[in-house]
Amino acid sequence: MKPSLVLALDFQKRECIDYWIEQTEHLFDWYKVGMEAFYAQGDYTIAKLFQRSKHIFLDLKLSDIPNTVYKATKALLSRYPVDMINVHALSGKDALSAFREAVTEMSDFHKKPIRAIGVTLLTSLSEEDLQMLGLTNANKTVMTLAHMVKEQHLDGVVCSLKEAPFVKENLGEEFLTVTPGVRFEEVPAQDQKRTGTLEEAVKVSDFIVIGRALTSAANPQEVIRALQERWEQLI
Repeated sequence: MKPSLVLALDFQKRECIDYWIEQTEHLFDWYKVGMEAFYAQGDYTIAKLFQRSKHIFLDLKLSDIPNTVYKATKALLSRYPVDMINVHALSGKDALSAFREAVTEMSDFHKKPIRAIGVTLLTSLSEEDLQMLGLTNANKTVMTLAHMVKEQHLDGVVCSLKEAPFVKENLGEEFLTVTPGVRFEEVPAQDQKRTGTLEEAVKVSDFIVIGRALTSAANPQEVIRALQERWEQLI
């Protein structure tokens, strides 16, 4: 399928959330509501997006024992019938299975598909970080986690653009890849280590998450225009 652009609404103030939705709704059909926006303005942000018929990726990276993951997922989706939600794959296969069960039940309840996604490794982790944690290289770790996610019948994974090609090659085109860490020349990578370009993302990603590469730009309107031009050329 054609990849979708996802804007990360990583803000605490309503005026920032309003501004970025209004400035980008002509270009983005998907929006990511992560911890910062959810904890500060969850009801407001999600209601605002529903009012505009936007698709919502609830990015809370659930991680706990299986029973807690199951109950928390059902509680969230009972209140917020979003389009995609994620769990951290390092929670283990039983938690992934419980998460899948909860998402399936709530998809049936709301009579809409809700994508269940497993988070592999944060894009802020470097190879040195992985060594300190006793893990092997990023690609091998991501692939191990991605295989486990697929075995538990989730729809796909969050991974960096460095690993996404291997996920697609080994687990199939239908297994979804959600890729943060897209960077433009105008904005440095900051705390994200495993990043890539929009051109790379289009080839290997189903959901291309764009955040500070746009929202931290000195001239965001110029970046929005440039992004739209590049997107129209690539798709």
